[in-house]
Amino acid sequence: MTKSIVSQHKHNNRFTKATFCGIFRGMSTVVTNIRIDKELKAQATELFNDLGLTLSQAFTVFLKQAILHHGLPFAVTRPPSKELLEAIKEGEELAHDPNAKTYASFDELLDELDIKV
Repeated sequence: MTKSIVSQHKHNNRFTKATFCGIFRGMSTVVTNIRIDKELKAQATELFNDLGLTLSQAFTVFLKQAILHHGLPFAVTRPPSKELLEAIKEGEELAHDPNAKTYASFDELLDELDIKV
């Protein structure tokens, strides 16, 4: 890593040379082949290079974090369904509609809907 990259990252409160040394010091390495989309690799390589990391170093950081977290180091969730997004939009529209009917209590709403509990 060049001195200018170290200085830049130190200035931006990102990784410093000392951080890199701590992460990668004394590692015994093996060659590992993984298959990923060509465009995904190019985008990730560009991103990690901007951060002063090689793709290999970034992958090592990811694996170390996965081990520390005993799983993926970030939440993996399913994107919201189309129905949920539509319901959220409808709720936001109602919240901003001054003509929308409001109720003073849940019981008042149930009475309006003629629901007996």
